[in-house]
Amino acid sequence: MFHILLAEDNPGDILLVRHALEEHHIDHQLHVVKDGAEAVDFVARMGKPGNAPCPDLMLLDLNLPKLDGCEVLSEFRKNRECVHTPVIVVTSSDTQMDRARVAKFDIACYFRKPSDLEAFMRLGAVVRELVDGKSG
Repeated sequence: MFHILLAEDNPGDILLVRHALEEHHIDHQLHVVKDGAEAVDFVARMGKPGNAPCPDLMLLDLNLPKLDGCEVLSEFRKNRECVHTPVIVVTSSDTQMDRARVAKFDIACYFRKPSDLEAFMRLGAVVRELVDGKSG
Protein backbone atom coordinates (compact mmCIF):
# COMPACT_ATOMS: atom_id res chain seq x y z
CA MET A 1 0.00 0.00 0.00
CA PHE A 2 1.22 3.45 -0.98
CA HIS A 3 1.01 6.14 1.74
CA ILE A 4 0.09 9.54 0.30
CA LEU A 5 0.02 12.80 2.22
CA LEU A 6 -2.40 15.32 0.69
CA ALA A 7 -2.12 18.91 1.90
CA GLU A 8 -5.23 20.58 0.49
CA ASP A 9 -7.80 22.96 2.01
CA ASN A 10 -10.48 22.77 -0.70
CA PRO A 11 -13.00 19.94 -0.01
CA GLY A 12 -13.89 19.72 -3.71
CA ASP A 13 -10.26 19.25 -4.71
CA ILE A 14 -9.84 16.59 -2.00
CA LEU A 15 -12.73 14.67 -3.58
CA LEU A 16 -11.22 15.07 -7.05
CA VAL A 17 -7.86 13.75 -5.84
CA ARG A 18 -9.57 10.74 -4.24
CA HIS A 19 -11.44 10.09 -7.48
CA ALA A 20 -8.28 10.40 -9.61
CA LEU A 21 -6.43 7.90 -7.39
CA GLU A 22 -9.34 5.44 -7.48
CA GLU A 23 -9.79 5.80 -11.25
CA HIS A 24 -6.17 4.77 -11.74
CA HIS A 25 -6.46 1.84 -9.30
CA ILE A 26 -3.75 3.06 -6.96
CA ASP A 27 -3.65 0.97 -3.77
CA HIS A 28 -3.15 3.76 -1.27
CA GLN A 29 -3.85 5.20 2.11
CA LEU A 30 -4.57 8.92 1.89
CA HIS A 31 -3.63 11.14 4.84
CA VAL A 32 -5.33 14.53 4.43
CA VAL A 33 -4.25 17.74 6.17
CA LYS A 34 -6.26 20.88 5.50
CA ASP A 35 -3.83 23.69 6.21
CA GLY A 36 -0.12 24.37 6.45
CA ALA A 37 0.00 24.16 10.24
CA GLU A 38 -1.65 20.71 10.18
CA ALA A 39 0.81 19.61 7.51
CA VAL A 40 3.85 20.73 9.52
CA ASP A 41 2.40 19.01 12.61
CA PHE A 42 1.92 15.80 10.57
CA VAL A 43 5.55 15.99 9.44
CA ALA A 44 6.75 16.49 13.03
CA ARG A 45 4.78 13.43 14.25
CA MET A 46 5.28 11.00 11.37
CA GLY A 47 7.13 7.83 12.13
CA LYS A 48 6.49 8.10 15.85
CA PRO A 49 4.44 5.37 17.60
CA GLY A 50 0.75 5.66 16.77
CA ASN A 51 1.37 8.03 13.83
CA ALA A 52 1.67 7.56 10.09
CA PRO A 53 5.06 6.81 8.54
CA CYS A 54 6.83 9.19 6.18
CA PRO A 55 4.59 9.06 3.11
CA ASP A 56 5.65 7.49 -0.17
CA LEU A 57 4.35 10.60 -1.92
CA MET A 58 3.17 14.08 -1.00
CA LEU A 59 0.51 15.98 -2.96
CA LEU A 60 0.84 19.62 -1.99
CA ASP A 61 -1.30 22.67 -2.66
CA LEU A 62 0.76 25.87 -2.51
CA ASN A 63 -2.08 28.13 -1.37
CA LEU A 64 -2.76 26.71 2.08
CA PRO A 65 -4.11 28.65 5.06
CA LYS A 66 -1.85 29.35 8.07
CA LEU A 67 1.42 28.31 6.38
CA ASP A 68 1.90 28.22 2.63
CA GLY A 69 2.98 25.20 0.64
CA CYS A 70 6.61 26.33 0.37
CA GLU A 71 6.89 26.52 4.15
CA VAL A 72 5.39 23.03 4.41
CA LEU A 73 7.74 21.73 1.73
CA SER A 74 10.74 23.22 3.52
CA GLU A 75 9.80 21.44 6.78
CA PHE A 76 9.07 18.20 4.90
CA ARG A 77 12.51 18.21 3.24
CA LYS A 78 14.24 18.83 6.60
CA ASN A 79 13.07 15.37 7.74
CA ARG A 80 15.86 12.92 6.82
CA GLU A 81 13.36 10.21 5.85
CA CYS A 82 11.59 12.52 3.41
CA VAL A 83 14.51 14.10 1.59
CA HIS A 84 13.92 11.93 -1.49
CA THR A 85 10.15 11.44 -1.16
CA PRO A 86 8.46 12.52 -4.40
CA VAL A 87 6.33 15.65 -4.12
CA ILE A 88 3.71 16.68 -6.65
CA VAL A 89 2.69 20.31 -6.31
CA VAL A 90 -1.03 20.44 -7.14
CA THR A 91 -2.00 24.09 -7.39
CA SER A 92 -4.09 26.63 -9.25
CA SER A 93 -1.05 28.91 -9.50
CA ASP A 94 0.86 29.00 -12.75
CA THR A 95 3.20 31.87 -11.96
CA GLN A 96 6.90 31.64 -12.72
CA MET A 97 7.59 32.88 -9.19
CA ASP A 98 5.74 29.92 -7.61
CA ARG A 99 7.41 27.46 -9.99
CA ALA A 100 10.83 28.88 -9.10
CA ARG A 101 10.08 28.81 -5.34
CA VAL A 102 9.32 25.06 -5.38
CA ALA A 103 11.96 24.04 -7.92
CA LYS A 104 14.71 24.30 -5.30
CA PHE A 105 13.00 21.53 -3.30
CA ASP A 106 13.46 18.91 -6.02
CA ILE A 107 9.78 18.27 -6.69
CA ALA A 108 8.69 15.41 -8.94
CA CYS A 109 6.00 17.36 -10.80
CA TYR A 110 4.19 20.70 -10.92
CA PHE A 111 0.54 19.89 -11.69
CA ARG A 112 -1.62 22.92 -12.38
CA LYS A 113 -5.23 22.32 -11.30
CA PRO A 114 -7.29 22.34 -14.46
CA SER A 115 -10.86 23.59 -14.66
CA ASP A 116 -12.37 20.41 -16.11
CA LEU A 117 -12.80 16.97 -14.57
CA GLU A 118 -11.14 14.95 -17.34
CA ALA A 119 -7.97 17.03 -17.14
CA PHE A 120 -7.92 16.76 -13.33
CA MET A 121 -8.12 12.96 -13.60
CA ARG A 122 -4.69 13.06 -15.31
CA LEU A 123 -3.30 13.59 -11.82
CA GLY A 124 -4.03 9.90 -11.21
CA ALA A 125 -1.86 8.98 -14.21
CA VAL A 126 0.99 11.13 -12.88
CA VAL A 127 0.74 9.41 -9.49
CA ARG A 128 0.51 5.99 -11.19
CA GLU A 129 3.83 6.66 -12.99
CA LEU A 130 5.50 7.50 -9.68
CA VAL A 131 3.99 4.45 -7.94
CA ASP A 132 5.07 2.14 -10.74
CA GLY A 133 8.54 3.70 -10.78
CA LYS A 134 8.98 3.21 -7.02
CA SER A 135 7.74 -0.37 -6.98
CA GLY A 136 9.43 -1.46 -10.19
